[in-house]
Amino acid sequence: MFAALSADRKYLNVAVANATESGQKLDLSVSGLHLAGPSTLWQMTSSSLDAANRVRQPAQVEVKEIAIGDAPHSLTVAPISVNIYRFPVTGDAQ
Repeated sequence: MFAALSADRKYLNVAVANATESGQKLDLSVSGLHLAGPSTLWQMTSSSLDAANRVRQPAQVEVKEIAIGDAPHSLTVAPISVNIYRFPVTGDAQ
């Protein structure tokens, strides 16, 4: 997991990778910032760790953009996935 403010300090970006075959839950506890407003998740998933997209074959790896509303208190991270969350920051980011 990695988290950072955007260069303009308007968004908190959180990246989470889950290389396990089961969903993982984590608490989203942020201090020093107030997160509010519509958030976005970009999620790359597949059915196995060895999945790859190949020319002229059905896609095994998918990337989706998902609107998730306000920042939740906890996140459930899909199995075998890379997830990038973008949460709007209100007020001054320290």
